[in-house]
Amino acid sequence: MTETREELKEKLAEMIRILAAGEILTLMKGHLSYRLPGTGEILILGHTHRSGKTLAGTTGADIVTIDLDGNLLDGSIHPPGEKFIHTCIYRKREDVGAVIHAHPHASMAFAVAGVQIIPVHHEAIALTPCVEILDYAGQIDTEETGMMVAEALKDRAALLLRGHGNVVVGSDPEEACCNAFELELNAKIQFQASLLGTPKAITREVIEKAPKPGQKPHRSASPWPYYRERYGRNGRQ
Repeated sequence: MTETREELKEKLAEMIRILAAGEILTLMKGHLSYRLPGTGEILILGHTHRSGKTLAGTTGADIVTIDLDGNLLDGSIHPPGEKFIHTCIYRKREDVGAVIHAHPHASMAFAVAGVQIIPVHHEAIALTPCVEILDYAGQIDTEETGMMVAEALKDRAALLLRGHGNVVVGSDPEEACCNAFELELNAKIQFQASLLGTPKAITREVIEKAPKPGQKPHRSASPWPYYRERYGRNGRQ
C-alpha cells in the first residue's frame, strides 16, 4: 500500500526524533529531507529551532514541502535556511532520495582537524574510499554554496564540512539515517584506533564489494530496526 503524504511526514518526524536521540542531530539543529519519487517535490523539516522547539518533539506538522528550487509548496513554517544543501544535491544526484545535514561531534572533530574519515568499521563500507572535507565553515544558504556542497560530495555517501558538521545521503530516508549513524560510529572507532596506532581501512576484498553509485551497500540486513528500537519510542537509550 502506498503511503499518504501525511503518513510520510509522520515517518520522517519519527526519524528526526531518533536522529536527535542518537546525537546525530544536535543542538536542536540539522535537517532530514526526502524526495518524493517521480516528482520534483521534497519533504523537509521546517525551520523549527528558531521557535525554540526541540527536535525530540518533532511532529508531522513540522515537515514542509518545497520544490527543487527551494520554494515552499506546503506547510505552515518556513523551510530551513540551508535548504540549498538538499535541493542542489537532488538536482545533481538522481540516485539520492534522502539527505541529512547534521552536526555530530565525532565526525566534526575530523573535519576541524583536517583528517579524512576512512572506512575502518565493516558496516561503514558505504563510506569508501573515504569521506572528504569541504574547507568551508559558513552557512550553506545560497544556490552557489549549495552547488559547491553537491559538487564536493561527488558520487559518495557523505561529506564533512569544516567546523560545520556533515552531509549524508541515501537512496531513501532509512538508508540515509543508517549512513549517518555509521559515519559517526566509524569516526569514533577511527579516533580511538589513532590513539593506539595507525588506523587502517577495511580490506581490499571488502572495498571491492563496495556498492557502485546508486546501489545499496552490501549488508545482510538494514540496521535501521536496531536504531529505531534503541532511540525510538520514548527516546530511550
